[in-house]
Amino acid sequence: MKFGRIASILVILVSIGSLYCVQMLRQGRDQLRDEKATLTQNVADEKAKVASTETKLKEAVDKLVPVEKALAQSKTDHESTKKVLTTTTQEREKLKTSLAEAQQKLPAINKELVTVKESLKKAEGTITKQAGVIATIAGYKKQIADLTAENKALGSKIEVILAEIKRLEVENGELRTTPINVRGHVAGVENRWNFIILDIGQDQQVRKNTQFLVYRDKTFICKAQVLSVAENTAVAEVLPEFRRSDPRIGDLVIH
Repeated sequence: MKFGRIASILVILVSIGSLYCVQMLRQGRDQLRDEKATLTQNVADEKAKVASTETKLKEAVDKLVPVEKALAQSKTDHESTKKVLTTTTQEREKLKTSLAEAQQKLPAINKELVTVKESLKKAEGTITKQAGVIATIAGYKKQIADLTAENKALGSKIEVILAEIKRLEVENGELRTTPINVRGHVAGVENRWNFIILDIGQDQQVRKNTQFLVYRDKTFICKAQVLSVAENTAVAEVLPEFRRSDPRIGDLVIH
Protein backbone atom coordinates (compact mmCIF):
# COMPACT_ATOMS: atom_id res chain seq x y z
CA MET A 1 0.00 0.00 0.00
CA LYS A 2 2.77 2.35 0.90
CA PHE A 3 4.58 1.62 -2.38
CA GLY A 4 1.39 2.32 -4.38
CA ARG A 5 0.96 5.68 -2.71
CA ILE A 6 4.51 6.63 -3.53
CA ALA A 7 3.99 5.56 -7.12
CA SER A 8 0.83 7.65 -7.35
CA ILE A 9 2.66 10.64 -5.97
CA LEU A 10 5.49 10.15 -8.49
CA VAL A 11 2.98 9.92 -11.35
CA ILE A 12 1.32 13.13 -10.18
CA LEU A 13 4.69 14.88 -9.92
CA VAL A 14 5.73 13.67 -13.36
CA SER A 15 2.41 14.85 -14.81
CA ILE A 16 2.78 18.28 -13.20
CA GLY A 17 6.37 18.51 -14.51
CA SER A 18 5.23 17.51 -17.98
CA LEU A 19 2.48 20.11 -17.96
CA TYR A 20 4.95 22.76 -16.79
CA CYS A 21 7.41 21.82 -19.52
CA VAL A 22 4.66 21.89 -22.14
CA GLN A 23 3.58 25.33 -20.93
CA MET A 24 7.16 26.65 -21.01
CA LEU A 25 7.65 25.26 -24.52
CA ARG A 26 4.45 26.95 -25.69
CA GLN A 27 5.55 30.28 -24.19
CA GLY A 28 8.97 29.92 -25.84
CA ARG A 29 7.36 29.11 -29.17
CA ASP A 30 5.03 32.16 -28.93
CA GLN A 31 7.96 34.38 -27.99
CA LEU A 32 9.98 33.10 -30.97
CA ARG A 33 7.02 33.75 -33.28
CA ASP A 34 6.72 37.35 -31.96
CA GLU A 35 10.45 37.93 -32.39
CA LYS A 36 10.30 36.51 -35.90
CA ALA A 37 7.40 38.82 -36.84
CA THR A 38 9.27 41.80 -35.36
CA LEU A 39 12.45 40.93 -37.29
CA THR A 40 10.44 40.45 -40.50
CA GLN A 41 8.82 43.87 -40.05
CA ASN A 42 12.20 45.49 -39.32
CA VAL A 43 13.69 43.95 -42.48
CA ALA A 44 10.73 45.22 -44.54
CA ASP A 45 11.12 48.73 -43.04
CA GLU A 46 14.85 48.77 -43.80
CA LYS A 47 14.20 47.62 -47.39
CA ALA A 48 11.66 50.42 -47.80
CA LYS A 49 14.19 52.97 -46.45
CA VAL A 50 16.86 51.67 -48.84
CA ALA A 51 14.43 51.89 -51.79
CA SER A 52 13.46 55.46 -50.78
CA THR A 53 17.12 56.46 -50.50
CA GLU A 54 17.89 54.99 -53.94
CA THR A 55 14.94 56.91 -55.41
CA LYS A 56 16.15 60.19 -53.86
CA LEU A 57 19.68 59.55 -55.14
CA LYS A 58 18.37 58.93 -58.67
CA GLU A 59 16.27 62.13 -58.53
CA ALA A 60 19.32 64.09 -57.34
CA VAL A 61 21.42 62.69 -60.22
CA ASP A 62 18.65 63.50 -62.73
CA LYS A 63 18.52 67.09 -61.45
CA LEU A 64 22.31 67.42 -61.58
CA VAL A 65 22.51 66.49 -65.31
CA PRO A 66 20.68 69.61 -66.64
CA VAL A 67 22.63 71.76 -64.19
CA GLU A 68 25.92 70.46 -65.60
CA LYS A 69 24.66 71.04 -69.16
CA ALA A 70 23.60 74.58 -68.27
CA LEU A 71 27.02 75.25 -66.76
CA ALA A 72 28.78 73.96 -69.88
CA GLN A 73 26.53 76.08 -72.14
CA SER A 74 27.09 79.10 -69.91
CA LYS A 75 30.86 78.69 -70.18
CA THR A 76 30.62 78.49 -73.99
CA ASP A 77 28.40 81.59 -74.19
CA HIS A 78 30.69 83.39 -71.78
CA GLU A 79 33.71 82.78 -74.05
CA SER A 80 31.70 83.96 -77.07
CA THR A 81 30.71 87.17 -75.29
CA LYS A 82 34.34 87.80 -74.31
CA LYS A 83 35.38 87.46 -77.97
CA VAL A 84 32.67 89.93 -79.07
CA LEU A 85 33.76 92.42 -76.41
CA THR A 86 37.41 92.04 -77.43
CA THR A 87 36.57 92.63 -81.12
CA THR A 88 34.44 95.69 -80.27
CA THR A 89 37.21 97.13 -78.10
CA GLN A 90 39.80 96.61 -80.85
CA GLU A 91 37.56 98.30 -83.43
CA ARG A 92 37.03 101.24 -81.12
CA GLU A 93 40.77 101.62 -80.55
CA LYS A 94 41.41 101.56 -84.33
CA LEU A 95 38.80 104.26 -84.87
CA LYS A 96 40.34 106.38 -82.11
CA THR A 97 43.74 106.01 -83.78
CA SER A 98 42.29 107.08 -87.16
CA LEU A 99 40.59 110.04 -85.50
CA ALA A 100 43.82 111.09 -83.79
CA GLU A 101 45.71 110.91 -87.11
CA ALA A 102 43.04 112.95 -88.89
CA GLN A 103 43.04 115.55 -86.11
CA GLN A 104 46.85 115.76 -86.32
CA LYS A 105 46.68 116.43 -90.09
CA LEU A 106 43.90 119.02 -89.80
CA PRO A 107 46.01 121.87 -88.25
CA ALA A 108 48.71 121.45 -90.92
CA ILE A 109 46.10 121.58 -93.70
CA ASN A 110 44.47 124.67 -92.18
CA LYS A 111 47.87 126.31 -91.84
CA GLU A 112 48.70 125.50 -95.45
CA LEU A 113 45.31 126.85 -96.52
CA VAL A 114 45.98 130.15 -94.72
CA THR A 115 49.39 130.39 -96.38
CA VAL A 116 47.89 129.80 -99.81
CA LYS A 117 45.19 132.42 -99.22
CA GLU A 118 47.82 134.95 -98.19
CA SER A 119 49.86 134.16 -101.30
CA LEU A 120 46.76 134.53 -103.43
CA LYS A 121 46.01 137.91 -101.92
CA LYS A 122 49.52 139.11 -102.62
CA ALA A 123 49.38 137.76 -106.16
CA GLU A 124 46.05 139.47 -106.85
CA GLY A 125 47.56 142.79 -105.63
CA THR A 126 50.24 142.67 -108.28
CA ILE A 127 48.17 141.17 -111.11
CA THR A 128 48.24 144.35 -113.13
CA LYS A 129 52.04 144.45 -113.02
CA GLN A 130 52.78 140.84 -113.63
CA ALA A 131 50.57 139.13 -116.16
CA GLY A 132 52.45 135.91 -115.63
CA VAL A 133 51.16 135.79 -112.07
CA ILE A 134 47.68 134.94 -113.44
CA ALA A 135 48.72 131.38 -114.08
CA THR A 136 50.14 131.16 -110.55
CA ILE A 137 46.89 132.50 -109.12
CA ALA A 138 44.95 129.89 -111.06
CA GLY A 139 47.24 127.26 -109.58
CA TYR A 140 46.72 128.67 -106.10
CA LYS A 141 42.98 128.65 -106.59
CA LYS A 142 43.12 125.03 -107.64
CA GLN A 143 45.29 124.30 -104.60
CA ILE A 144 42.79 126.06 -102.39
CA ALA A 145 39.90 124.13 -103.91
CA ASP A 146 41.76 120.86 -103.45
CA LEU A 147 42.72 121.71 -99.88
CA THR A 148 39.16 122.86 -99.13
CA ALA A 149 37.75 119.61 -100.53
CA GLU A 150 40.30 117.58 -98.56
CA ASN A 151 39.50 119.58 -95.43
CA LYS A 152 35.79 118.95 -95.94
CA ALA A 153 36.40 115.23 -96.54
CA LEU A 154 38.50 115.01 -93.37
CA GLY A 155 35.76 116.85 -91.45
CA SER A 156 33.16 114.36 -92.72
CA LYS A 157 35.46 111.45 -91.90
CA ILE A 158 35.97 112.80 -88.38
CA GLU A 159 32.19 113.10 -87.92
CA VAL A 160 31.71 109.50 -89.10
CA ILE A 161 34.49 108.29 -86.79
CA LEU A 162 33.05 110.18 -83.81
CA ALA A 163 29.59 108.77 -84.50
CA GLU A 164 31.02 105.25 -84.80
CA ILE A 165 32.98 105.65 -81.54
CA LYS A 166 29.83 106.85 -79.79
CA ARG A 167 27.86 103.90 -81.19
CA LEU A 168 30.55 101.43 -80.10
CA GLU A 169 30.70 102.96 -76.63
CA VAL A 170 26.92 102.64 -76.30
CA GLU A 171 27.03 99.08 -77.64
CA ASN A 172 29.94 98.24 -75.34
CA GLY A 173 28.04 99.66 -72.37
CA GLU A 174 24.94 97.65 -73.28
CA LEU A 175 27.05 94.48 -73.50
CA ARG A 176 28.43 95.05 -70.00
CA THR A 177 25.41 96.42 -68.11
CA THR A 178 22.18 94.72 -67.02
CA PRO A 179 19.12 97.05 -67.14
CA ILE A 180 17.57 98.02 -63.81
CA ASN A 181 14.48 96.08 -62.60
CA VAL A 182 15.13 92.93 -64.69
CA ARG A 183 13.14 90.13 -63.03
CA GLY A 184 13.13 86.36 -63.18
CA HIS A 185 12.88 83.25 -61.02
CA VAL A 186 15.12 80.61 -59.52
CA ALA A 187 15.05 77.61 -61.89
CA GLY A 188 17.57 75.41 -60.09
CA VAL A 189 19.34 75.26 -56.71
CA GLU A 190 22.56 73.55 -55.64
CA ASN A 191 23.18 74.47 -51.99
CA ARG A 192 26.18 72.13 -51.72
CA TRP A 193 28.08 74.20 -54.30
CA ASN A 194 26.45 77.49 -53.24
CA PHE A 195 24.95 78.48 -56.62
CA ILE A 196 21.54 78.89 -58.28
CA ILE A 197 20.29 78.88 -61.87
CA LEU A 198 18.07 81.74 -63.11
CA ASP A 199 15.46 81.47 -65.87
CA ILE A 200 16.71 84.70 -67.51
CA GLY A 201 19.82 85.29 -69.64
CA GLN A 202 21.24 87.15 -72.64
CA ASP A 203 17.81 87.54 -74.28
CA GLN A 204 16.76 89.50 -71.17
CA GLN A 205 20.04 91.54 -71.25
CA VAL A 206 21.48 89.84 -68.16
CA ARG A 207 25.26 90.41 -67.95
CA LYS A 208 28.07 88.78 -65.99
CA ASN A 209 28.79 90.07 -62.42
CA THR A 210 25.25 91.49 -62.09
CA GLN A 211 23.87 91.10 -58.55
CA PHE A 212 20.26 89.95 -58.01
CA LEU A 213 18.13 90.06 -54.85
CA VAL A 214 16.21 86.84 -54.12
CA TYR A 215 12.77 87.05 -52.47
CA ARG A 216 10.14 84.51 -51.42
CA ASP A 217 6.82 86.35 -51.28
CA LYS A 218 8.04 89.58 -49.59
CA THR A 219 10.81 87.96 -47.52
CA PHE A 220 14.45 88.63 -48.45
CA ILE A 221 16.30 85.33 -48.88
CA CYS A 222 19.77 86.19 -50.21
CA LYS A 223 21.83 88.08 -52.78
CA ALA A 224 23.47 86.30 -55.75
CA GLN A 225 26.08 87.42 -58.32
CA VAL A 226 25.98 86.18 -61.93
CA LEU A 227 28.95 83.99 -62.91
CA SER A 228 27.99 83.14 -66.49
CA VAL A 229 25.11 83.83 -68.91
CA ALA A 230 23.40 81.75 -71.62
CA GLU A 231 20.55 82.75 -73.97
CA ASN A 232 17.73 82.25 -71.47
CA THR A 233 19.54 81.10 -68.31
CA ALA A 234 22.25 82.33 -65.99
CA VAL A 235 24.35 80.74 -63.25
CA ALA A 236 24.79 82.87 -60.10
CA GLU A 237 26.79 82.42 -56.89
CA VAL A 238 24.98 83.00 -53.58
CA LEU A 239 26.93 85.63 -51.61
CA PRO A 240 27.44 84.22 -48.06
CA GLU A 241 27.40 87.60 -46.32
CA PHE A 242 23.89 88.33 -47.68
CA ARG A 243 22.40 84.85 -47.15
CA ARG A 244 19.40 84.79 -44.78
CA SER A 245 18.11 81.32 -45.73
CA ASP A 246 18.45 78.75 -48.52
CA PRO A 247 16.95 79.76 -51.89
CA ARG A 248 14.31 77.51 -53.51
CA ILE A 249 13.07 76.88 -57.02
CA GLY A 250 10.42 79.48 -57.88
CA ASP A 251 11.86 82.29 -55.73
CA LEU A 252 11.69 85.77 -57.33
CA VAL A 253 14.97 87.44 -58.44
CA ILE A 254 15.21 91.22 -59.02
CA HIS A 255 18.10 93.41 -60.24
